[in-house]
Amino acid sequence: MADDRTTDVGLYHFALSYRHAADELARRPAKGTHPHAPIRSLYHHSIELFLKAYLRLYGAEVAELEKIGHRFGPLLARCRSAGLTPDDEDVEVINMLGCSDAWTRARYIETGKFHWPTVEALARTAKSLAGLSRAAFKAAGKPVR
Repeated sequence: MADDRTTDVGLYHFALSYRHAADELARRPAKGTHPHAPIRSLYHHSIELFLKAYLRLYGAEVAELEKIGHRFGPLLARCRSAGLTPDDEDVEVINMLGCSDAWTRARYIETGKFHWPTVEALARTAKSLAGLSRAAFKAAGKPVR
């Protein structure tokens, strides 16, 4: 039942919506003490959703994706096994998200020294994954923007 309600095309378009929202907010960051936090959070989520959409396209069930959760490393590994060919920067950004608590830090305040992808790098990776996913969906005859 969950597989019927969470389609590959639906996940792709949901990821695209998060990416476009992040792009828009990046052009005009919100006022506040941490204006990049919401932008990062939106990009992180779009990247995760593009990877999950790609896996759904190639037969992954929703239950499998739920088990992986927000673990970017396993998502990327599964996508690459299914044929996704991200560039070196994409791999570096996704690995940084997977090997750190960047995803959590974008959503919750935590102080201290920390290394994470720049907003610009996140934007490029989200755009790249959108393009790679779109090409795969188009090749499969799926209706995507």
